[in-house]
Amino acid sequence: MVLHNLWRRATRSFLTLLGIAVGVATVVALGAMANGIMANYSSALGLSNDLLVTQANSMDVVYSNLEETYAERIQAIPDVANVDAGVFSWIAYPETPYFLVYGYAPGSVAMGHYRIVEGKPVMASGQVAIGRRGADALKKRVDDTLRINGQPYRIVGIYETGQGMEESGGVVALEDAQRIAQKERTVSLFQVGLRPGADADLVMARIANLDDELTVTEAAGYSSGEEWTGYLQGFAWAISAIAILIGGLGMMSAMVMSVLERTREIGTLRAVGWSRWRILRMILGEALTLSIMGGVVGVVLGVFLAWLVGQAPGVGVLLAGSVDAGIIVQGMATALGLGLLGGLYPAWTAANLQPVEALRYEGGGATQVTGWLARIGNQSFRNLWRRRNRTLLSATGIGIGVGTLVMLGGMVDGMIGELNGLAGGGGAGNITVMQRDVADMSLSSIDERVVRALHAMPEVTSASPFILGFVSTPDMPMFMFGGLDPNSPAMQHYKVIEGRAIQRPNEIVLGKVAAETYKVGVGDTLQVKDNRYKVVGLFATGVAFEDASGLLALSEAQRLVGRPRAVTFIFVDVADPILAPAVVEAINRRFPEARASISSEFAQSTNDLQSTRGMTEAIRWLALFVGGIVVANTMIMSIFERTREIGTLRALGWPPRRIIGQILLESLFLCLVAAVLGSLIGMGFFTLLTWTPMTGSYLSAAWSVEIFASAFLTAGVLGILGGLFPAWRASRLEPAEALRYE
Repeated sequence: MVLHNLWRRATRSFLTLLGIAVGVATVVALGAMANGIMANYSSALGLSNDLLVTQANSMDVVYSNLEETYAERIQAIPDVANVDAGVFSWIAYPETPYFLVYGYAPGSVAMGHYRIVEGKPVMASGQVAIGRRGADALKKRVDDTLRINGQPYRIVGIYETGQGMEESGGVVALEDAQRIAQKERTVSLFQVGLRPGADADLVMARIANLDDELTVTEAAGYSSGEEWTGYLQGFAWAISAIAILIGGLGMMSAMVMSVLERTREIGTLRAVGWSRWRILRMILGEALTLSIMGGVVGVVLGVFLAWLVGQAPGVGVLLAGSVDAGIIVQGMATALGLGLLGGLYPAWTAANLQPVEALRYEGGGATQVTGWLARIGNQSFRNLWRRRNRTLLSATGIGIGVGTLVMLGGMVDGMIGELNGLAGGGGAGNITVMQRDVADMSLSSIDERVVRALHAMPEVTSASPFILGFVSTPDMPMFMFGGLDPNSPAMQHYKVIEGRAIQRPNEIVLGKVAAETYKVGVGDTLQVKDNRYKVVGLFATGVAFEDASGLLALSEAQRLVGRPRAVTFIFVDVADPILAPAVVEAINRRFPEARASISSEFAQSTNDLQSTRGMTEAIRWLALFVGGIVVANTMIMSIFERTREIGTLRALGWPPRRIIGQILLESLFLCLVAAVLGSLIGMGFFTLLTWTPMTGSYLSAAWSVEIFASAFLTAGVLGILGGLFPAWRASRLEPAEALRYE
């Protein structure tokens, strides 16, 4: 009976099922991608040896920074067979924006992990072996030249490991990797091999006792950046929740309509003796059956999407999904949850129908609009309020999708504005210089000798070097600290509101948000990477992530990040702003390893922001698709309940195009209402995010007319696309058949 009832409205059931399937597919695909990234990243870091040693409190292994001299001390521990120092660094190419460079000593145990299938392994400086996927993406072969940060390396071999991230990268000699990553006499990690029969726990304890700066884990169980991967999973679930909410509201709307159109039928069943519990079971069973079918379709679709994304050139390797039983269980649990939540209220409504009132129900038309609503707008607008509950459910579902776009648009624009204004940039005649071909701007590394060369350019009035570092702490999982010369013009950007600016290497000034988070003030001390600094001042810039950071002397920050002769950014001031574009071109010609741009424009072209914009576009399409399903389902339900009314209009001489126009106009009105609601939801969502402990302080938004215009345009497209099929269907109704509709 349940399947029979669902088949009676096959179109509506299919659209509802599709909405559920999209929500479940999003859960499965994003969950698989998050798992895949974690699995791939973890396996890329320690498969050749038994233990892995990294820097304590490092946000990620790429930011880990250990002195080379630790190798000798670890080697001296009993039962340690070998110690292999390693360096990791991300670089970017147009063909593959996430190219991971590994550096190990030639002939080491760690280097043996990369199984050469063509050519030979790396045996000397200036050589590189690249993975199979990297070779295919870059169209490189053995004996070709690969440029890394402008320096040529001869490809001596192609390797395979069976791991996508590894095979999309390259392996070089340790000294070359240190040069690429600007790690002078420091490394990212140590791989430690044990002698047969060694007590791993005892060795780990002895290594940890060498220095508080060391963290030791078993290589097989290492998960890089647990905080980072936790945020990744949280993000996946947050995006999935959007599709789930929209799908759930669509399900509830469909089931409510199913109950309404079957009011007389339910009344008859109650009159012949069906109990309320039996009615509730029937309606809830329909909802659960529909959700299970949608769940199965969604799981299959999600697995396919995860595979498809993994095949995409460039970023595919980073997003390659890993599907396990847990992901499938999550998907089906999501589907069942949608069925239960979406069907519970309609089932309860049906169970509580009084037989006498239900049998008197005439069907077809909805509640007549009266009062002030009857005096505003046109007929299309008033028709929406004839089923207010359904309209509000549908508008809320669409509004959540639109609101997500508003929130992300404001967040991205806010991020761009803040990054463009970093350390006072963004003004007339200001130029930002960073490393070219870097996967993440935080990994930018430029030889500080470039600063002196820029100073010497006649058009340049100042060149301020700036270095960026990160550390993970219990209070702030991502505490950012910067390094500036105390006499640098860029120091003026950090407006000291209490105390004074830094003067010595053992001093730090904190942003007001960081000071509040750590509960410290002027005169207190703050520990950063096992180093204690006196807080001499507090600053406020109005930039969210800067106010949650700290500022050290340039030389001290360089020492902390292990780059004593490198900087992250150089902020260049030009006397005549008109000459700034020419100076940018001159810098880019003279320093091929660097990328200069006008500060007010530099963030937009970085790899980070390009990836973020790609993510935003993907969410936009998700919202369009799921929202379109909700609109189409809503309008189809409206047509079903107004079949006799439409038949009457057709009998009175309304042509098909007028019927189409009426339905499309209603669809547009619905989506415009959703756009207004979505704009409020988006701003509300963002406000809630800023209240999130620890991470909220890094967020800021920039609201613009363009963002809201895009939201309304998206809603308009939804209205047209979602209303087309229902409008066409309504226009095809024959008057005689429509008037006989019960």
